[in-house]
This record gives sequence, C-alpha cells and structure tokens, in this order.
Amino acid sequence: MRILTLLLLSTLLFCTVGCDYIYGLGEDITSPDETDAETIATDETTVELSPDETLPDGTSAPVDTGTLPPEETTKAPETDEQGQIITYVDPLTGLRNTKNVSGVRPISLIFDNVSIAAPQSGISKMDILIETMVEGGISRLVGITNDYLGDDGKGTLDIYGPIRSTRPYMVSLSQAFGSLMVGAGGSPQGYEIISKLGLNYVDGVNDRYALQGFYRDVERYKSDGYEHSLMVTGKGITDLAATNAFSIASNTGNAFNFIEEGKQMYLSGGAATHVILKYSLYQQVQLVYSSSTGNYYRYQHGDVPHLDAENGEQLNFRNVIILFAQTNNIAGDTEGRLNVQTTGSGEGYYISDGRYVPIRWSRANDTAELVITGIGGEKLTINRGKTFISVVNSSLKGTSSVELNFKVSN
Repeated sequence: MRILTLLLLSTLLFCTVGCDYIYGLGEDITSPDETDAETIATDETTVELSPDETLPDGTSAPVDTGTLPPEETTKAPETDEQGQIITYVDPLTGLRNTKNVSGVRPISLIFDNVSIAAPQSGISKMDILIETMVEGGISRLVGITNDYLGDDGKGTLDIYGPIRSTRPYMVSLSQAFGSLMVGAGGSPQGYEIISKLGLNYVDGVNDRYALQGFYRDVERYKSDGYEHSLMVTGKGITDLAATNAFSIASNTGNAFNFIEEGKQMYLSGGAATHVILKYSLYQQVQLVYSSSTGNYYRYQHGDVPHLDAENGEQLNFRNVIILFAQTNNIAGDTEGRLNVQTTGSGEGYYISDGRYVPIRWSRANDTAELVITGIGGEKLTINRGKTFISVVNSSLKGTSSVELNFKVSN
C-alpha cells in the first residue's frame, strides 16, 4: 500500500510540474537477486546470508529494530543587517540555499536498489547520485550529500536506507568527492581498498558501535525482509563519526566546474530528451526530460517512477553524466563480483537541458578528483543543479542499450 500510494502521488505531482511525455519500455522486470543474500549479524544469532557482510573476526554485529528519534526543532534562516535572507553556494550543486554546507564533509551512502527495496528513504536529498552495477545483474546507488545535519545541526529526522554493502569501485568513486563513506559491510575487495587507502568508513556491520546509528525499520523488515531493512539517520552518522574520531569537516572546493550563476549551457551534440540505460536484463533506467522544470525524471525496473519513501518525490536531476568504464568479472570470485575501472580514462556523455555532448573522463588514482573534459581536452563546464552519474560497461557504448533520444511510435 505504501508503494502504490507513493506511485500515484508521484504521477500526479510529475504531471503537475509538466511532464512533456513518457514512453514505456514494457513490464516491470524483477531481479533474481531480490533475496540478495548478504550477511548482517545480530547480537542473538547469525543470519545465514552471504559472506559479504560477515564480520572478519566471526563476532556478531549489533542490530536494532528501535523506534525513530523524537522530532527536532528548526532554526530560522540567517538574515543580514537589511533583513535579507543570507544564502550560500552548495559546492556539490552550485545552487544557493539558506544552509552553509561549504564546510561540511559530504557523506556517500550505499543504497540498496533491488525493486523490493524501493522506494528508498532519503534518496531525493542526494546532490549527486552514482549508479553502478554489482553481481547478479542488479545495480546499487551511491548517494552523496552534505546536507545531513538537519536544520538544528543534528540530523535527527534525516532517515536513509535501506543501506547495503560497498564494492571497491564505489569506494573509489566516492573519494572523487572527498566523502565520508556510509555502508553496511563490503566485499573482500571493498574492505581491501578501504584499508589500503586508510579511509574512514561508517560501517553498519563491522563496527561494534553500529547501534549508535543504524537500526532495522520494522515495516521494511516485515514486508521486504531482513537484508532490505537496515537504516541510518543523519544523527546516527555523526554519532558514529564522533565515536570513531572521523572528521565531518571539509575544505574541498566545488564538485564540478559550474557555469556562472544566472547562465546556462547549450550543448551542441544533439537532442537528448529521453535517455535509456539498459544496464542488464534486470535493470533498465529511463531519464525523461521535462522542459517546464529543466530536469530529468528517473524511472527504473521497467516504467516505475523512482520515488523517495519519505516525501513521495520522484528523483530528478539537472545534469546527467554517463561514464563508460571497462567492466569484467573478477577472476576466481565465486560470487561473480565485478571489477569496474574507475581510474585512468574513458569516454562518455554530458546531458542537460534536453541536449548532449560527448566527453572524456579521467582520474589519476582512487582518491583523485573526477576530471571531465570536452573531446578537445578543455575542462567541461556544467549547469548548476543535482547530478546523476551513470557508470556503464564500455562494451555497451554505441549499442541500443544506451540511447539518448529514445522515441516510440504509436
């Protein structure tokens, strides 16, 4: 009932803001990995799932199905001597708002993205959303935001999840934005790169203090299953960060080379009003451009609007960046895990305002910034707003699995 209600609400809202058109891809495809057996252990017993999230020392990770914290109070926006509201530029979006988040370290959350886990909570708050494939033909989403402290600076009511385990390429990409990682365990390769790089990781599994921030959502637990119910709050993240002496302060600059305020880009590559991304048989994504809002609205698992369970908002983005990356199975990995090349260089597309342009991307190493240039090598300027980054197997470039201006005849 929760999902049906939110779907109906999203459809009404989307048409209200001006959906120019929507074409169907067909039926909602269900992933065979919806049981998605990864391990989260409890204090009382160990659930028999996959080794991804089993503690290395064999002990149990704390889990809770506690109630949500009480409501917080909100602060009024700051004003100057003339009584005008003071605004600040968000380094992740380039947009102005009343919160000064320029000194806040971004977080990168690993969102569960099988259909049973949707709609996720808090996902519409992500300033940057990265989609990558994992084993089994399904995807996970890395959500990045610096607005998780709430209006009172605590983040008590900011709820995120379900949270799942990380992979090495997710670790690598999140570090392009200097973020504090938040997840629930990881593959052996994921933990290896975290250790190798000496990174901070707010871990809902391999942390004896996990109950300070993570909990099981009772309704999700009952309807979706144990492994699709792990949640975290903004306050929980900051509490765990403090316990582990992880800094949430930041001095990083803008995430992208944003265009001057008040201006917008014109992309000369051609029309891109309906983007189709067929990652696999089980995960197909549509991004439909609305000329009235200037944003791309996301659909997945067939024709299903991608919503936020907390507010019913459909995920939408001003910018879409497609990165083609070499992808293959890890040799000898019995779980079929993937290796995705997120350093070096590759090709892709930048999409905004109903048009696209070819790009090149590069990264010097796993902690380096993501450099995006035009084909001629000039650093790319992008529009201000939220950004969706799609990491696509380079073998799909030039095929019908990636279409930028999809049309269906009646």
